[in-house]
Amino acid sequence: MKRSNIEDLLPLSPLQEGLFFHSVYDSEAADTYAVQVVIRLAGKLDTGALRLAAEAMLARHASLRVRFRYRKSGKPIQMVMGEVELPWREVDLEHLESAERDAELARIAEEDRARGFDLSKAPLLRCTLVRMREDEHCLIWSNHHILLDGWSNAVLFRELFTLYKCRGDDSQLPFVPSYRDYLAWIARQDTGAAETAWQEALADLDGPTRIDISGKKQTAAAPDRLTHTVSQELADALSATARAHDLTLNTLIQGAWAILLSRMTGRDDVVFGATVAGRPPEIPSVDKMVGLFINTLPVRIRLDSAQSLGELLTQVQDQQARLMDHQHLGLSRIQRASGHEELFDTVVVFENYPVESAASAALDEEVQVADISVRDATHYPVSLMVVPGRGLELRLDYQPDLFEREWAEVLASRLVRVLGAMAAGLDVPVGRVDVLGEAERQQVLSGWNDTARRMPDVVLPELFEAQVERAPDAAAVVFDGHELTYGELNARANRLARHLVGLGVGPGDAVAVWMERSADLIAVLLAVLKAGGFYVPLHEGYPVERLRSVMRDCGARVLLTDRPDQADGFAEGARVVEVTGEVLTGAGTGADDDAHEGNVVVGGRHPLQLAYVMYTSGSTGEPKGVAVPHRGVVELALDRSWGDTAHQRVLMHAPHAFDASDYEIWVPLLSGGRVVVAPNEQVDTQALRGLVASGGVSAVHVTAGLFRVIAE
Repeated sequence: MKRSNIEDLLPLSPLQEGLFFHSVYDSEAADTYAVQVVIRLAGKLDTGALRLAAEAMLARHASLRVRFRYRKSGKPIQMVMGEVELPWREVDLEHLESAERDAELARIAEEDRARGFDLSKAPLLRCTLVRMREDEHCLIWSNHHILLDGWSNAVLFRELFTLYKCRGDDSQLPFVPSYRDYLAWIARQDTGAAETAWQEALADLDGPTRIDISGKKQTAAAPDRLTHTVSQELADALSATARAHDLTLNTLIQGAWAILLSRMTGRDDVVFGATVAGRPPEIPSVDKMVGLFINTLPVRIRLDSAQSLGELLTQVQDQQARLMDHQHLGLSRIQRASGHEELFDTVVVFENYPVESAASAALDEEVQVADISVRDATHYPVSLMVVPGRGLELRLDYQPDLFEREWAEVLASRLVRVLGAMAAGLDVPVGRVDVLGEAERQQVLSGWNDTARRMPDVVLPELFEAQVERAPDAAAVVFDGHELTYGELNARANRLARHLVGLGVGPGDAVAVWMERSADLIAVLLAVLKAGGFYVPLHEGYPVERLRSVMRDCGARVLLTDRPDQADGFAEGARVVEVTGEVLTGAGTGADDDAHEGNVVVGGRHPLQLAYVMYTSGSTGEPKGVAVPHRGVVELALDRSWGDTAHQRVLMHAPHAFDASDYEIWVPLLSGGRVVVAPNEQVDTQALRGLVASGGVSAVHVTAGLFRVIAE
């Protein structure tokens, strides 16, 4: 464009700045803010007159002839061009069958919307006129949202059809008020006072309210839309309730959305975005201006379960009224004032602009508007658009790569349920508003609590031996670069179990285990259980006095250890047995393995018999034993939530005296998986990452703090 064609240079409104930044920042993504209106026209249309009308409208409104760029200073600017050619295309589909025509129209409209817009080139709108039949046409009007808001569309379409009747002659039309006046009004506002007001409104906010916690990047070209029309009866009841309590219907919608967000996020202090009209009444003829006046602002609502719905909604409306004079401030400035980079990921839009009535009112008798459909979107994961009129239309836009269709349907039904509660009366406490349907309630109360599962009437060694029978050569334990198969591990445990039985260990007897973390440790625990006893794990790091106290309390007859010379100080009369490779394998002992084939089976074993007693510090500092039967460990190991494969290679890095070792040992071993045993020394995060990678580990039991460190 020649510089002489530049008619004016203007700043951007707050929302224009946001949209321009979003477009430049994410230039490779699909144009989310391409707006499309499809108007189906019935009757004998003069296509030439319609084109002249559209061209005249473009010439009349400077705000339609703008393009956008950044100055060298980094400040965005919109350039009003003097002469711009209207992109106009005509397509004839009359030769196609009815179904083919509709399909082709949908394809043309979608293709046109997907083209998006280059904000550096004017005009940021285009028209496609599709001839369906001799007496039916569809006008596809596409524009970038940075040009117009919904109210402006109503103004334009009223004018478009007035100009149609005049074949583009605008000499009788009133003067066009300039969008420049609105931008000048914004420049005169007290930004400092507005920032202070929003800072106070968002003070002490813990953080953003997010409905999407997946952490996934949005990749969908456009959101999916779920449309639900509220019955006329409910819509009338809501309007009556609003009037009776001096509330707006928009306030009821915002209050209902806040309740939903609170229930879904577990927060009683929620924030979502809302679109405001942004047309200051003090500007002359502001309702007839064309441009982007709307602004997206945070709505913060604190909920008290004891507060009535009426009190909540009055609070919401009063808060909005207090911020009315500061609704011109851009969202980025509000976020900075609040101290948060973002505040919300859902938006509520209450559409109150009469697009269809505006167009219909200006048509002549020969041509009528048969239908109008509007397609727009936002970059937020979830947007709710509420359209009053015949009933109450709820349009729920959601990103399909983040949410399922079923989820959106449930969300819409819950919203209608909350609105129904409001229509029934506003004296109900917020905490008593039910958002769940009957099927959902049954699922919560019964379905999710129906966790009863018949457990096999077995003890731990039997389940382990079943895995040995199923896959004796499969790896069971990995330690220090070596593997023990299920068969090898079972043979070691059997050998030690026979030795323990020989020492008099039987059902109900305590056997203390004081050993370093190793593959042998797992064989020892199995051996104690095979002999019929229960093991008492002793932590290596405990002081002698504590170990002595545990030994006295449990009454262990035998102490198994890999350091017998250090155990005399706390053995308390128990038989100290040194666990060595020779003891477990029989290597170099001359023992006849063939004479002892088969599993050790002792009488009196029962699922309610103790598997282990693990000592905690207790609230008084004195060790307290927690007794766990075989059935408790079996139920843990066979829990359905573990799935089939995710817990097949589990890292054992907790001391065997901690309850995490239950999961690390028995969940993989009793399901045919393997235990990857960490070295006995302290494992730092770097070593832990290495173990996970080298051992092909699929599951690790860690604290939240350690997980955060590993993830980083």
